[in-house]
Amino acid sequence: MPIRGNEIVGSGSNLELKARIANVDFTRERVRALGAERQGAEHQVDQYYQVPGGRMKLRRSSLDGAHLIVYLRPDDVSACVSTFHRLPVDHPKPLADTLETVFETGPTVDKQREVWWWKSVRIHLDRVEGLGEYIEFEARLDKIGDHAEAQQLVDQLTHQLGIESSNLISSSYGEMICETH
Repeated sequence: MPIRGNEIVGSGSNLELKARIANVDFTRERVRALGAERQGAEHQVDQYYQVPGGRMKLRRSSLDGAHLIVYLRPDDVSACVSTFHRLPVDHPKPLADTLETVFETGPTVDKQREVWWWKSVRIHLDRVEGLGEYIEFEARLDKIGDHAEAQQLVDQLTHQLGIESSNLISSSYGEMICETH
């Protein structure tokens, strides 16, 4: 079954939470036991660019094509709102060349991602090259409509999957790669 990536083309907002996990295979079984629906797996390569006032990356996905993604998200370990713009890109190489003439190039993030849906929450199980294994929740505020309900769903997943607060992550994978080098 293909990933429903086209549902998030355009603009929107998510309530997001990211955490380090010890074992993606174990976590996958727990996610499956909750009744989440697996949407697929993909290889993603994100090229980050240094931009003022937010984050920007050019994503190349094995299943979803290329997208320019610009987003605003506070650096907070608790679940927080991320506002994004996600635009399809037919010709990523010329766009990358153009972006590099205007913006400083940041890190490249290479990851294997599994996408699951539980209620109105996308669950990502990520294996990130050079960083390890992570889980990420994106509660779609446009689908849920109520911030409190989205928070309740994220809290429920956090509790049921046994995610400890000490494993929560506040920064992007790109920023984490910069910190390791």
